[in-house]
Amino acid sequence: MELLIMDADELQNHEKFQKAMELVGAERRNKVEKLLKAERKRLSLAAGLLLKYAFFSAGHSDLYEEIQITEHGKPYLPRHEFYFSLSHSGRFAICGFSDNPIGCDIEKAREKLPRTEKIFSPDEANIFGKLEDDKKISFFFHLWTCKESVAKWIGKGIAYPFESFSVMGGEQVNHSVFINETELFLKSFYKENYTISLCAQSAEFPKEMQKLDWNILMNH
Repeated sequence: MELLIMDADELQNHEKFQKAMELVGAERRNKVEKLLKAERKRLSLAAGLLLKYAFFSAGHSDLYEEIQITEHGKPYLPRHEFYFSLSHSGRFAICGFSDNPIGCDIEKAREKLPRTEKIFSPDEANIFGKLEDDKKISFFFHLWTCKESVAKWIGKGIAYPFESFSVMGGEQVNHSVFINETELFLKSFYKENYTISLCAQSAEFPKEMQKLDWNILMNH
């Protein structure tokens, strides 16, 4: 299991952006072209670069063009030879990959929080309501990224009812959660004002994220 991260702002350089568009393949290229905002284009393109690197580093370069998309928008390999999960927020894109199902999520902390009714379980809502204001932001994004990573492991993303399960033990995120009698393990990382969470059936998580820059991506 590995977790890759890239600063998508590197792709503000026009030559790098165009070169990246050539590398990621037709499907990712079409997805990027449909996006309207330059920031969203860079993030999606960075995610595509990380994914291609993940396939290369795992020895599955020949399978990259076989990626398909589920009805919930999750990319996958139809014969399940290799598992991966993508996410992006702010200026960073991430890619988790493994020989077994995996889910990952990254969120940039922000002062204005989304409505919590369809995110928190009753217990989580109760804990959140009792927190002092200066703790609410970190609590929310830790919880949110963990739940998102679980939903991505399941394969439904935000279509899965977040309020139907809890990842918290008091004010702390549990190390594992049971979904349909399956134990899933959780691990979170922090970078600047970003929270990143991983979900897998194994607790053997990487000790740190691998940051990829343009030179690494171009020389693999």
